[in-house]
Amino acid sequence: MFARFTSRAVYNASKTPVRFISAVPEHLPSLLNLKVGQIVSCEKHPDAEKLYVSRIQVGTDGTEANLLTVCSGLVQFVPLDQMQGRRVVVLTNLKPSKMRGIKSEAMLLASEAEVAGSVKVELVDAPRSSLVGESLYFKPFVRGKNENPPRLKSKVWELIQANLKTNQSCEVVFNNDGEDCFLLTVSGERATVASLRGSTVR
Repeated sequence: MFARFTSRAVYNASKTPVRFISAVPEHLPSLLNLKVGQIVSCEKHPDAEKLYVSRIQVGTDGTEANLLTVCSGLVQFVPLDQMQGRRVVVLTNLKPSKMRGIKSEAMLLASEAEVAGSVKVELVDAPRSSLVGESLYFKPFVRGKNENPPRLKSKVWELIQANLKTNQSCEVVFNNDGEDCFLLTVSGERATVASLRGSTVR
């Protein structure tokens, strides 16, 4: 069962409650700082054949602070030409880590499933009308406008990730005690994958 937390409910135009979290137990998805990003360049890692090294824009002003380097183990699953210019969902508050000499500053959200005896991986697609740098959240768990999630510990990420999946409509959801919470923009548009239903998201 989730730990006790305080919240205040507000209502959007559709009268659907959105819960703004002010004290969050460490396994709720409001701790994830998820942003819409756009890959501006991608190449194979010079020292790791299974890794891509991407530069991803996660803000609108074009500064280095909004341009992240991300290493991802997608070489076997996503062709290089499908990485270039792609809009993706980026987890930005994991601790940076060195991957064969290159510092990876964030992580791309992707789904994974076994299909016909082989592992298939698909990147999570940002909602079509979303803007680069826009924040995504799992409804109804969203922080207040001026609250930034803290640096995410790896063990906390594992707890949250265990409840991330896609549903039968290929939408990304967090399983909150049996209830699916959709990953979406403030306007309500949902993040999806191309074809993997009931897959693990990580």
